[in-house]
Amino acid sequence: MPRFAVARPCRKTESVICAAAATLATLGLAASAAPAGALVQDPTGGTAPNAAEPPESSRARALAPPPTANLYGKPAPLIRRFACRSACGAAGAARPGSLIRIRGRNLAPLDEVVFLGAEGDADDTSVAPRRVRRRSALARVPRTAASGPLVVVRADGTRSPASRRSLAVEPEPADVPTGMIDAEVQGAKVFFGARRPAELSYVVGGSRPATVQVELVRAADGVVVAQWAPGEVAPKVAQTVQWDGTVDGEVQTDGLYQFRVTATDSSGATATSSTADEHGTLGAPGARASRAGDVSPAAPGAFKFLRYRFPLNGAHDYAEAAARFGGGRGHQGQDVFATCGTPIVAARGGVVKFREFQSAAGNYVVIDGARTGVDFGYMHLREAALVNVGDRVRTGQPIGFVGATGRASGCHLHFEEWTAPGWYSGGSAFDPLPDLRAWDAQS
Repeated sequence: MPRFAVARPCRKTESVICAAAATLATLGLAASAAPAGALVQDPTGGTAPNAAEPPESSRARALAPPPTANLYGKPAPLIRRFACRSACGAAGAARPGSLIRIRGRNLAPLDEVVFLGAEGDADDTSVAPRRVRRRSALARVPRTAASGPLVVVRADGTRSPASRRSLAVEPEPADVPTGMIDAEVQGAKVFFGARRPAELSYVVGGSRPATVQVELVRAADGVVVAQWAPGEVAPKVAQTVQWDGTVDGEVQTDGLYQFRVTATDSSGATATSSTADEHGTLGAPGARASRAGDVSPAAPGAFKFLRYRFPLNGAHDYAEAAARFGGGRGHQGQDVFATCGTPIVAARGGVVKFREFQSAAGNYVVIDGARTGVDFGYMHLREAALVNVGDRVRTGQPIGFVGATGRASGCHLHFEEWTAPGWYSGGSAFDPLPDLRAWDAQS
């Protein structure tokens, strides 16, 4: 994940920023995207795509500020220190499969431990913690983790700053006992259309090749939604399986899923990855867990699948009154206040349809959401969007920064959703607030 992805949300906050936002909204001063003067105008508010004005400004890429106390209604989590506790390497360095203990403040309830690796997000990976207390947490180092800082993410989406110290990770060949399968997903939370699909990494133990079958189980009802048959697999060699979030071309529902691996060697001995409990302890080979609801987020191969991602990576507050959908002069979207420079990401991947500047909307970008029939509009960006017309965008990809360009009183994102055939192309705007709140609660 990008280093500038910081804590959120503020909801009932004591921060000056959000208090000011609420005041502006109450007074009806928050901006809509309604154009003025001789510009092309929609009778219910909003800005038509051909109402372009000045050329784009330069693309500043300043990072959003780190989280601070009381910015989100309660203090953000903070990592103070960490150490390898078991299966460690030389001088206490961690290895894939090591258990590390993280100590800090305001950790519970914790949803993810993110291993950032090097700069950029190409080698980032995350796991669900094994055990969480208010001031400490245990997590297993994933097989693909690289040396780098750590971030923790609470269940409400609030993120910690990156740790000041990097976790040293020593690569090590997989050593899995006979009759066992070591399985893990590369990320505890996976978004449809994101840069990284759901990916399982597994290693079959022992010394004999084994015939493998992989199932993807939906935890809500225990249904197997997808299967893979890799055939004969060599022992102690890492294998991977990927899932793009679809079954027969249909995007699947949000929720908890689990990859389950079954391996049978030439002697007829069978092992399955689902025999490991949430603490990583392996049980008797051949046991199967198939009942609905028996999968925990910390189970081997388990991950949360989500179709959308909340568009702000930072503290925020929802505007009221005229800044809500239908408010004022027919406000076409929902205003969400945040600090200037807060990163904006694509709520859903897709293709960029418009990227312009307009006197009311300021810098804005419109993305045709993949497999949704919905257009998503992002307005008042600090400068021109980071993507261009025709670009294919991934879910969660940075597309700009919160600003106050155009007709805006205070830094905020004006967010719109339009039905097919699209934004000012025959579609109709609808209230995005229910979607925003749902995405906010889960992503």
